[in-house]
Amino acid sequence: MEIEFLGGAREVGGNAVLIRTRSGTKILLDYGVRIENDQVIFPGHVAPKDLDAVVLTHAHLDHSGAIPMFFISSSPNSLATEATYRQTEVLLRDMHKLNADQLVFGEREIKKMIDRGKRVHYHEPVRVKDVEIELLDAGHIPGSAQVVINAERTLLYSGDFTTVRTKLLRGAEVPSGGFDAVVVESTYAREDHRPREELERSVLESVKETVESGGIALVPAFSVARSQEVAMILKARNFSYSVYMDGMAKDITQIYLESEEYVNGIKLLGQTVEWVRFVRGNRERERLLERPSVVITPAGMLKGGPAVYYAKSIASDPRSSITLVSFQVPGSAGAKLLEDGVLYFDNGPLKFNGRVSQFKLSAHAGRQELHDYLRRVAEGSKTFTIHGEPESCEELASWVTSEVGAEGINPVKGQRYEI
Repeated sequence: MEIEFLGGAREVGGNAVLIRTRSGTKILLDYGVRIENDQVIFPGHVAPKDLDAVVLTHAHLDHSGAIPMFFISSSPNSLATEATYRQTEVLLRDMHKLNADQLVFGEREIKKMIDRGKRVHYHEPVRVKDVEIELLDAGHIPGSAQVVINAERTLLYSGDFTTVRTKLLRGAEVPSGGFDAVVVESTYAREDHRPREELERSVLESVKETVESGGIALVPAFSVARSQEVAMILKARNFSYSVYMDGMAKDITQIYLESEEYVNGIKLLGQTVEWVRFVRGNRERERLLERPSVVITPAGMLKGGPAVYYAKSIASDPRSSITLVSFQVPGSAGAKLLEDGVLYFDNGPLKFNGRVSQFKLSAHAGRQELHDYLRRVAEGSKTFTIHGEPESCEELASWVTSEVGAEGINPVKGQRYEI
């Protein structure tokens, strides 16, 4: 079996891993994009006619964003969970709306990809020629999957994952090992996460302090999984003040309500949806700012979405706050706000006079979770570390070699490796 890294090697995002068996079967694991400085960057080329199947681990654009390219003149087999396809459609259409001038595909190809994709459940074996494919729960977002490949060799592809249980998800399933090769993310290979209980309590205390002082607590959060999780945390902890949800997060929430198979906290989610107030239009946005409340809305890094409107509206109010609940990419509006307390938007800088805080409710495994996972799955394997900064990939590969009894490899983009 041969592995070729078309994307995601020594970089965060743009995952694309091509598997070739001895008989010539070609299985592509993810085919994502990276978006840097508003530029869409695609992974290495692979001809759609050469593919026997594309397996999509989850909806995030750094794993799904380039797959519609294959549907311009072809219709390759594609596999994912139902929840993944539904979220992917929302995210791809949004990317097309914002970046259509940089894409070679359009609405037609997105629809074709979604309509023709094969829906697969966890633990449902799928045969593609001489390859058996099985999806396991990755605990990253609803419907996310790890991929097990069985052919003349066995391979585990982690995709993005976490074993940490959250209000929304139960955490990743950890297989028992015995793989010839493991391909694992390295996003937080050099950083441990704070305990989830501690983070949840901090988020609650942050927004409660703001509302009780008479301000607006803005929580910029990703539409996919993070907005819902923050709302569920507040509901579970009996938060007694008004909570609003805005933007694309509303559409994703509806998908989750209809995806019980992939949402461990479905009962709490249902209770949360009955409790939280969905914002409908600009007039309601204006009205809610008249009294203390919490607003959960994309974009999670303050790059766009309703969060920009709210941030500008509360910038002069020292009672209000912005609570960031995810990693902020260097150079993003959220990262700059943390650095100097200034909001940088298209019409220029704006001093934020309220309180700014950050609590990383990460959906990726931290250093300790990665180590525990690899001790279980990687012994005796070739373990490839991807989806991380170069230093993170290298550090995790070195740790695997010294601590797990496996060959840790920090792969190079475009290179092929035999297993």
